[in-house]
Amino acid sequence: MGRGSLVSRLIWMLASSMAGLWLLGSVAAGTLTVFEVNERLDDAIEEVAQRLLPATYDSIQQPQAMQQMAKHLVATMDPKALAYQIIGPAGEIVMRSENAPESPFPVPRQAGFHDAPRYRVYSQPAAVDGYFIEVAEPALHRSESLRRGVALTVGPLLLFLPLSWFLIRWAVFRSMRSLDRLRSEIGRRDGSNLSQISDIGLPTELASMLAAVNRLLERLERALATERQFAANSAHELRTPIAAVLAQMQLLSGQLAGTQHAERATRIVNQIKGLSSLAEKLLQLSRVGAGVGMLRERIDMLTVLQVLVDEFRRREDVGERLVVTAECPDEFIVQGELDVLGITLRNLIENAVRYGAPDEPIEIVVERGRQIRLLNGGTPIQADTLENLKKPFVRGSSVGAGGGLGLAIVDSVMKQIGGSLTLISPVMGRGSGFEARLVFPEPT
Repeated sequence: MGRGSLVSRLIWMLASSMAGLWLLGSVAAGTLTVFEVNERLDDAIEEVAQRLLPATYDSIQQPQAMQQMAKHLVATMDPKALAYQIIGPAGEIVMRSENAPESPFPVPRQAGFHDAPRYRVYSQPAAVDGYFIEVAEPALHRSESLRRGVALTVGPLLLFLPLSWFLIRWAVFRSMRSLDRLRSEIGRRDGSNLSQISDIGLPTELASMLAAVNRLLERLERALATERQFAANSAHELRTPIAAVLAQMQLLSGQLAGTQHAERATRIVNQIKGLSSLAEKLLQLSRVGAGVGMLRERIDMLTVLQVLVDEFRRREDVGERLVVTAECPDEFIVQGELDVLGITLRNLIENAVRYGAPDEPIEIVVERGRQIRLLNGGTPIQADTLENLKKPFVRGSSVGAGGGLGLAIVDSVMKQIGGSLTLISPVMGRGSGFEARLVFPEPT
């Protein structure tokens, strides 16, 4: 079975079952109506025959009197519904109603009901031996009566069938509101929000599911907290010894300058710096994973960007290569936490400095559509590699001393504040380069 909507399945199953039962009920009601109408019409025919019975007592001596009495006895008879004949011993018609045919009904002279081609006939012996009373109902009249009776019985049932579909749909959607609330609450949980879901008035069938989800959230929160704490403690504990080793190694490198070991000492210093940067990135990642970016302070990104640009321009490997273009010169307000937003922009700039072409500019464009674009030169990156760059410890190139955490941190922060990070390579309108595009949500 496909992955259709549960609501659609329930509505379809209930509506189909209801329609089937409704149709079975309609068939049963129609069959019962046909039986009852036939019974009532047969009773009416027999009743008319019984009324005509007294008129046949003096049928031989006083035929005129019999004629008058018969008309009086069946005065209330519907001339369109019934006709009668009184048949003599020789098969001749002694008397008939005005709407009866001039020839006898083509039925045997036996008591009971008979079906003729155009009539339903009831025969009964008269009061005088050899005479028969025959009362007939036109088949057309009976057919119309049956159709009318079935329509009056089954019609309302069929008319209520569409209404039942709307009622079923309304009932299913109303019943699914509890599940929608639970789904919404679960959807709000992520790595930065694993709080327990409070009681939201779920029915008994979903209460056990809520309890299981809360137990899972509790275990996840403990596991993630342990993992983050370990990463943060490890990185923090490594900072001091790494700094001490770096200081000692830089001192030793200075003493070995001009010797055959100077190059090796320089490589070791650079590796220790990379290790220090990795420890710093682990601290940032653990802080971002703890949901610090979810704080909602109003921060002007232009101010944050200006501080970072001034800092990076003082570096020898950057200088005037870092170019900023702001299409919204007044302010660029983003809701978040100041340090975390600064870490986000710093990681993007560091990524461009580390992996971009050293002889090409690094452009930062602040657009009016609440976007910040960072563009740098370099060899194009394959499309299937771009999305993987957002994962921790993934690098698009082995060149550079990065640990593969910068873009993962940026992506995590942007998701927490409701924005997005898009990676593009080559840069649109160019044949090479790399672009990182940040899209920020509107402040509330």
